[in-house]
Amino acid sequence: MKKASVALPGRPHQIGITSFKSKIRFQLTEVESSVLRAEGVIGPGDKEVLITVKGATLLAATEVEALRVQIDGRRFLFPADAIGATPVLLPDTATAPPLPPPVSDAAKVKKKR
Repeated sequence: MKKASVALPGRPHQIGITSFKSKIRFQLTEVESSVLRAEGVIGPGDKEVLITVKGATLLAATEVEALRVQIDGRRFLFPADAIGATPVLLPDTATAPPLPPPVSDAAKVKKKR
């Protein structure tokens, strides 16, 4: 695949991908430039794959539900209908609304009481 040199606006984001199933094939492509940023096969014993991207990104995998994705250190939750080989659009975090801050373990315990 030919790599294009397109200057996209905004800041770069780091996407981390891990898998809890063996031999999951994945491909990560920037939407605006159609540049293939990463592809490969990962499994539970592999290190987290870290990719730097700009803008919205398309994640395709053999089993999307077997992957765990983090964007800039925050977990990305897949839509409920994302199963099997369904491609998933990872939003540009510069234009998407911010995620709520993570709840600490101490706050979870206080809520239960």
